[in-house]
Amino acid sequence: MNVVTVFDLEHRVRTHQVSGSISLPAFRGILQSLYTSKQFNPDLNALWDLRQADFSGIMPEDVRNLMHVVVSNWRRSGTCHSAILVASETEYGVARIYVSQFGLAAPCKIKVFQDLNEARHWLGLESAVDPTMVSNRKPDSLGAQ
Repeated sequence: MNVVTVFDLEHRVRTHQVSGSISLPAFRGILQSLYTSKQFNPDLNALWDLRQADFSGIMPEDVRNLMHVVVSNWRRSGTCHSAILVASETEYGVARIYVSQFGLAAPCKIKVFQDLNEARHWLGLESAVDPTMVSNRKPDSLGAQ
């Protein structure tokens, strides 16, 4: 599993591109690193691009555990939006279960998408360049391989 994160402060968004087989221990470590990073700002919007991620090893209890990792590491509720982008109907269902687990404990507004343009529009980025496509940006690799 690998996560590449790009912080785009001009458009107030961070983009996380996740690839490979999702592992709960690896993802837990990545999230803890992200939320303790000096660059982390809970008021930045987030685009979690999981289209290249493999969900096949994720069990229902893993979904609940990931939610608890987010809630326990997020220092305060932000005013942000977090878009989760997935590739298939099955992954859409898993991601929706993840979002529903938060209830009132959600650190920000979270929505699941299968279309990149819809996700970017919801985040207010319709006129912004996709930060992952800009070659002069320096991504932070938070991955565990």
